[in-house]
Amino acid sequence: MTFTLWRPTERPSYVVYDWDGNIKEVGPTLSADEVYCDLCNAEVPLNPAPMVGGNVLCLECLPKIEPKWESQITPLLKLIWQTQMASE
Repeated sequence: MTFTLWRPTERPSYVVYDWDGNIKEVGPTLSADEVYCDLCNAEVPLNPAPMVGGNVLCLECLPKIEPKWESQITPLLKLIWQTQMASE
């Protein structure tokens, strides 16, 4: 399985739909800096954020889902992520 990179934008935290596909409820707005792992709910301070199968993953969950993820990124992206993690 491969992963993609997602550049988050301002978006609703959740949207609830009824059975007919109509929007029933929209959650509070998340900023582009508010990104959470879809598996463990940890904050993901990476931009771009790693995404597998439509799910954003933190660096602890990513190897559980995609063990060979490091071979899929460039040295520059690895350096960018290390810098972002160090500033947290």
